[in-house]
Order: sequence, then C-alpha cells, then structure tokens
Amino acid sequence: MTAKAEHLTLSAASLAAPLADLRHTTLAGEVLATFQRSAYLDLGGRIVALASVELERGPLTITVHDFATVREYIATGRVVADGGLLHLGAIAVDLRGAEVWDPSLPRIPADAGWTASAVVVDELWSAAPIGSVVALLGPAAASDPLLDALRRGLDAIGRLLDNPDRPSAPIQVIGQEVAGRGPGLTPSGDDLLMGVMLALSAWPSLTRPGYASRVCNLLAESAGPRTTRISAAYLDASRMGWAADPWHALVRSLTRQPEAVRDAVRRLTRIGETSGADSLTGFCWAWQRL
Repeated sequence: MTAKAEHLTLSAASLAAPLADLRHTTLAGEVLATFQRSAYLDLGGRIVALASVELERGPLTITVHDFATVREYIATGRVVADGGLLHLGAIAVDLRGAEVWDPSLPRIPADAGWTASAVVVDELWSAAPIGSVVALLGPAAASDPLLDALRRGLDAIGRLLDNPDRPSAPIQVIGQEVAGRGPGLTPSGDDLLMGVMLALSAWPSLTRPGYASRVCNLLAESAGPRTTRISAAYLDASRMGWAADPWHALVRSLTRQPEAVRDAVRRLTRIGETSGADSLTGFCWAWQRL
C-alpha cells in the first residue's frame, strides 16, 4: 500500500447555492456515512453530500473530481469547515473556486407541459426499476403493504391539497403511512413526498392560489421528524423547491419534442436504486390529479 501524504487538498468542482456560505463560515461536525461515490456529512446540524462529479449535482451536494482519493483519506470522525476549506482528517476540499449552481426548480406556466404528461407517465412505467412504487399511478391491484400504505397517504395529501386550513387529520395519516416508509437511504414514502412537493413548486396552480407553499411546509414538517436525518434534509430541500440536475432537465424538456422528455425521464429514474422513479411517481400523481 502506498504511504499517504500527511496532508492533501483537492478542489471542489461544484457547490449547491444553499451551501455557498460554507466558504465563509466555520462549522464543525462529523461524517455520517460513506459510499462508493459519495459521503454524507453533518456540519453544525446541516446535512451535506460530498460526491463524485460522476453523480448528478444535487441541492445538498459538493462535487469533487477525485472522490476515490477523498474516500481513501476521509476520516470517520470530525469534519470542520473553515476558511473555505472542508477538513476531513488528513484531507481538505477547497470550496473557494467551486462553481456555484442554483438548484431552484423553475416555475412552469400553467398551460405549459400538459401535452407532455402522457409521455412522462408512459416512459416512467417503462423505465422504472423493479421495486419502485410506480404502480401507485395505476389502479390498485393485489394487496401490497407498502403500496396500500402509500395509497392511504396519497388520499390524505389530496384532502390536504383541497383544504390545507384543516390539516390535522390528513397530516396524521401522512406521518403514519408515508414518512419513512419503505427501503432506501431516502425511503420510498419520502421520495414520493419529495416528488409531490417539487410538482407544487413547479406548478403552484396544482392547488388553490397561495396554497402550494403551505402544503409543502405541512408535508415536510410532518415527515421530517419521522424519518432519517439525511432523508429529512432532502424533504426540506424539496419544500424549498430545490432539486437535482435531472429534475431541471425534465422541466426544460416539457416544451420540447417527446424524445427529449423520454431522455429526461430515463435520466431521472437512474437516481439511486428507486429514488428517482419514486419521486417522479409523486410528481406525476400530483400532475394527474387535475
């Protein structure tokens, strides 16, 4: 094994705008989890994803070109952001020259993209991996505990969209039946909620004027305490209308040719094991509800 240098500094390639303040502040925290091409950090109570540039940019993500080196050096203990550097044991990631990108999903005019809805749903059915919850977009079939629970949750979300002024009963159902439900780093139920919130961010007209942000707040607040810290951070990002690159590609594709829409859907379904497909299922459910 090659001996490691005492200190090593790598440059970050990109930095999500909600994390830009990390270049000018001092925070301490810890490494929560490390994977083949990414790691999750807790910095002063904030969840940050450190990932290879091979992965899509996300609303909580700092990307680096040589993540394999980061993974080799990364400490499983203390993390410190200070002076524009992210210190992880013997390695530091320099954030100061990183490209800052805005994960805010653009608004879509109420009459735009509707003709693409059938293309999106059709391609989602085709591209969704085994284990996804895309069956929620079709008629209920044989009983499945996860799908049955999520259907009850979607019914409650529908009631919430109709009348967010009386949220107690539907919020209780959503917390019990959807939040933290299913497998994955971000469980399937949480992914479903993220998709619903991103639909409301992109098309506020899916509910009554002024209701979209209120419903997003209620969904995130009800689910966050009932799931993992990492998933709760992504729920909070979706509440703000922040989304990964493939979501931006999907929104841009809705006024283009069908093949561009299909390409965007396939790109989205490659996120995680089933996370992309599950969140797109929530997006399409909200879309179809009108």
